[in-house]
Amino acid sequence: MKMSNIHARTIAAPTARVGALLDTLASADDKFWPHENWPRVKFNLPLQVGATGAHGTGPYTVSSYTPGQHIRFEFSGGRQGFHEFTLQDVDDMTCLLRHTMKAELTFNSTWRWYFLIRPLHNALIEDLFDKVESQVARVEHPQVWSSRVQKLRQERGMSPVKNEMPAQS
Repeated sequence: MKMSNIHARTIAAPTARVGALLDTLASADDKFWPHENWPRVKFNLPLQVGATGAHGTGPYTVSSYTPGQHIRFEFSGGRQGFHEFTLQDVDDMTCLLRHTMKAELTFNSTWRWYFLIRPLHNALIEDLFDKVESQVARVEHPQVWSSRVQKLRQERGMSPVKNEMPAQS
C-alpha cells in the first residue's frame, strides 16, 4: 500500500533564516529538530549526502541535500520510501516549510503506521514546525499532545508531558 504524509507551514521569516536552522540538523547545536521532546537525529557523518542515521526509528540515508533549502532521506533496512524537508520562498519575508513522507507499506507495516507510528510522527513534525517558527518569527504554540500521543509516548519510555525529556543514558 502506498502511504503519503505531508505537513506544511507558512512561516513569517525569509527562507534563508529557516534554512540556517535546517542546516544545523543532527549537529551538537541542532536548532531544527525538536530533540527537547523527541529522540535526537544521529548520523554517522556530518549532515551530507551519504550520511546514515535515524531518530529512534529504522535507518535512513541522506540522498540529497541542498544547504538551506532541501534535504531528503531514503529509508533503508528493507523499507521502501523517503522523507524530506523543503523550503520555498512565498515572498521576501515569508517561506513555506514542508515535510513529505512517502513509502510503500506491507500489510503489517500499514497497521503499525496508522495505529502506532502516525500519531507520534504527526506530533513530532508539528513540534518541529513550532520550534522553528518560535525561533524565527517569535510565534509560540502552546500545543498539548493528544491523549493518544501521550499514551504511545509513555509506552515507549518517553515522557507524556511536553518539554520533559527523561534522562538519557
